Amino acid sequence: MHLLFRLVFRIASLALKFALTIVIARTLGFAAVADYGLAVAVSVVSSKLLGLGFSTEINRRLSGENASIAIHEARRLLSLYCVVYFVIAAVVWLIRVGVDLPVFAGMSRGVLVGIMLVAFSEHLGLETTSYVFSLHRPRLGSFLLFIRTGAWAGVAIIALLSGAVRSIESILTLWWVTNVVAALGACGCLWNHEYEGKRFARAKAAGSVTSVRTVWLDGLPFFVATTVLSCLQYGERFIASGIITADQLGRYVFAWSVANSIQTIAYATVVVTTGPRLVRSLGVATADFRAVLRSSARTSICITVLAAAAILALIQPIFRMAHEPVDGATRLMLSTLLISFVLRSIADIYWSAAIALRLGKQVFVVISAVAIFSMPLEWLSVARLGAVGAAFAHLMVSAAIVASVLFVVTRCRERQDERRQRARGACP
Repeated sequence: MHLLFRLVFRIASLALKFALTIVIARTLGFAAVADYGLAVAVSVVSSKLLGLGFSTEINRRLSGENASIAIHEARRLLSLYCVVYFVIAAVVWLIRVGVDLPVFAGMSRGVLVGIMLVAFSEHLGLETTSYVFSLHRPRLGSFLLFIRTGAWAGVAIIALLSGAVRSIESILTLWWVTNVVAALGACGCLWNHEYEGKRFARAKAAGSVTSVRTVWLDGLPFFVATTVLSCLQYGERFIASGIITADQLGRYVFAWSVANSIQTIAYATVVVTTGPRLVRSLGVATADFRAVLRSSARTSICITVLAAAAILALIQPIFRMAHEPVDGATRLMLSTLLISFVLRSIADIYWSAAIALRLGKQVFVVISAVAIFSMPLEWLSVARLGAVGAAFAHLMVSAAIVASVLFVVTRCRERQDERRQRARGACP
């Protein structure tokens, strides 16, 4: 039931954000769409980079049986993030005033402030919402995620169509205010968590509260590996931009965006709860880590395959909205990307397993190796096959990522089982 709840929310969010883009274009014009698109791009990048390497480890700690210490650490991290926001805002403002950069050309003060606040609030909302999921509150987490990613877009659409909102600055304000409200709700859940009041005093007295530096060092390998993985998500697109025409690249980006929706749905419905469940299973004697991992992988595969089949069935009306014909090359490109994102969704599950098992260094090594060896193969594929070759390159990298992370996780579990068997054999 909880899975269906998250699935409905995620599909609704995607539909509302897609509709908002169309409404902004019709009511405010394409200049506003450009500002909105810039805000989206900046928010995506900031959500990843502003975590500064802390996010993975703090969420792993919050998922454990006794989260009281991690809650205290999370409070300190949120204070640190606010300081970082202030410093970045000050630097950006000084650069805008003192340096004539092209990126600021034609951008009003209201749009600049709005984009910065959206970037900061998106990261804050993502961090705090992930804390709720890590504390094993999936229903509340899903509700807050829907408010951040879908509900605000619905309100913005109504406001634009009714004439209550007449500028992109107002849309950006609605966006970041909604993020702040959702973050405050998540913080309320964090502060009131049952372990916080009962066990933190004893844990602190025992001297078990770790430093922010320790959290950073434990999470840094995954932070770097995630950055490399994000580059692999878009690598073939950057390679293709220097080889194929802008028209061909645009068609590829559109197909990529459509196919990517299945990974987004799987992440919001399965992956967000898989990580906390896997961490908890490692700390409970009666839990089965492998069973949780297999169940999550099967669920992710089912959801993504069904979503991919639905997209292929609706390929004509989807591409008609973009005034694009559907020929054999388009079908092949979209089908290839859909298979690729099914594999990426499986990789997300095993990535969560690697986080639970604290395999950051191993994952960083294998993902870096994939990045190094895939670049020339991607270039060759795009150079020979064009946009379809970019899709094949994406699929090739996805397969390599799944194989690498699967190998790391499986090998780690095998070694742990061997150690347990030797320990049992040594017992009298």
